[in-house]
Amino acid sequence: MNENQENSTDHEAFLRLYTRFEGNLRAFVASLLPTWEGVDEVMQESSVVLWRKFSQFDQSAESGFLNWAFMIARYEVLKYRRRRATDRLRFSDDVFELLANTAESAIATQDQRIRLLRECVANLEPAQLELAKAVYQDGAAIKDVADKVGRTPTGLYKALARIRNRLAACVQSKLSATVTEGLT
Repeated sequence: MNENQENSTDHEAFLRLYTRFEGNLRAFVASLLPTWEGVDEVMQESSVVLWRKFSQFDQSAESGFLNWAFMIARYEVLKYRRRRATDRLRFSDDVFELLANTAESAIATQDQRIRLLRECVANLEPAQLELAKAVYQDGAAIKDVADKVGRTPTGLYKALARIRNRLAACVQSKLSATVTEGLT
């Protein structure tokens, strides 16, 4: 393989991994900074560093890309914070570490939570599923859906709240069961 083909392959591999995990990385950075301006700036710097150092990443372990990207983004956030040390909206180092660790943990379980949510949605009663689809999947206005199903907007909001609570409880229950299974 010549150098151009190798560079093209690296470029494609990087783009695939980066686009796959960009949302997770942005959520992680957003959990550590108080402004969207800061998030955008750190994301840009992190992207450049990730690209520059991509040759050092073990591409055989695709699953490790997100942790590697988190580590780089964490350092970029620290650099950003040092540059902005005089800003009034600044977390203490202890709060920053707590947020970073919490965000990493939450984002690491995001795929599992999405899978569990899909399972819980599949277990909804048919009427609940149709109601949720009418609002969330179709993106219709609450008033329009309420008129369509013969409810008041307030009644529809309450029904949706019950569905969301049921789904949240289902996901939490399945997560707890997964944790319990992992301990035994």
